[in-house]
Amino acid sequence: MASTTSLSPSQFAFTRAYPRAISSHLPFKLNSSRISFPLKSGSGSFKLCDAPPLTLKALSLRDPKAAVVTKDTWEKSILNSDTPVLVEFYASWCGPCRMVHRIIDEIAGEYAGTLNCFVLNTDDDLPIAEDYEIKAVPVVLLFKNGEKRESVVGTMPKDFYIAAIERVMKS
Repeated sequence: MASTTSLSPSQFAFTRAYPRAISSHLPFKLNSSRISFPLKSGSGSFKLCDAPPLTLKALSLRDPKAAVVTKDTWEKSILNSDTPVLVEFYASWCGPCRMVHRIIDEIAGEYAGTLNCFVLNTDDDLPIAEDYEIKAVPVVLLFKNGEKRESVVGTMPKDFYIAAIERVMKS
């Protein structure tokens, strides 16, 4: 005979911080004070009986506003652009890059129509990063008329990026 064990939602700290994001993907309700999981008798491990498979998806609070650029689209999107361009060079494994992503997305929304914002994964497009001597990430380069005008190395406050953008736009 199968037995059950109960866990309270407080044991799931993540569900307290993001209850809506998680609750739609779980096979039970988070509103209750207790959550029961059926256990196979004598197994000593948690096993859900007759439960549908649970698929996990990456949850995003918003869509990114900065487009992805690759070596195939570099010339058209960056070098031949009529408007100033901001490019963030990043790597998927880079923690500080994630902080810069949020800032660049905000800037892309604020400067829509006057500045084109892109991101380039240096692991996928190493030749472009080498052409611009990118040795570490994150790095933000600003281009105008196909020429590199400014660079910001590392994670900086948003005002720092805005100041560099304004200098490029006025030049």
